[in-house]
Amino acid sequence: MTGSMAREDFEKWCACIKRFASHPKVYMKLSGGFSELSTERVSESSPEKLAARVKPWLDQVFECFGPERIMFGSDWPVCNVRGPGTEDSWIIWKNLVDVALDKQKLSVAQKRRVWAGTAEEAYRLDSQDRVC
Repeated sequence: MTGSMAREDFEKWCACIKRFASHPKVYMKLSGGFSELSTERVSESSPEKLAARVKPWLDQVFECFGPERIMFGSDWPVCNVRGPGTEDSWIIWKNLVDVALDKQKLSVAQKRRVWAGTAEEAYRLDSQDRVC
């Protein structure tokens, strides 16, 4: 984020996220993170550096929704929008989320919730029917 306009846009976004989170049946999908970065294409593939760049957005989402209402989104093919744009984009996104969950200091159970449990609840899936 740079400049006052970017800060103002971020504050508006935060207010919207808070409003969404005030509805208990609304869930948040971790997806589209590369598109929230600056307008230049993501060139690095370090999940740690990328997680640091999306931290303000992730912090807001976790503060408002908590891990109980957040789910992983594969982000494909959106991860190519401002993402690395290579066949590795999906892996880089997955690794970024993995690092971000560590940085949020989530328990193993909370991480499981983000990776699968929230989606199972939100979409009323039976975990017994999972193929993988």
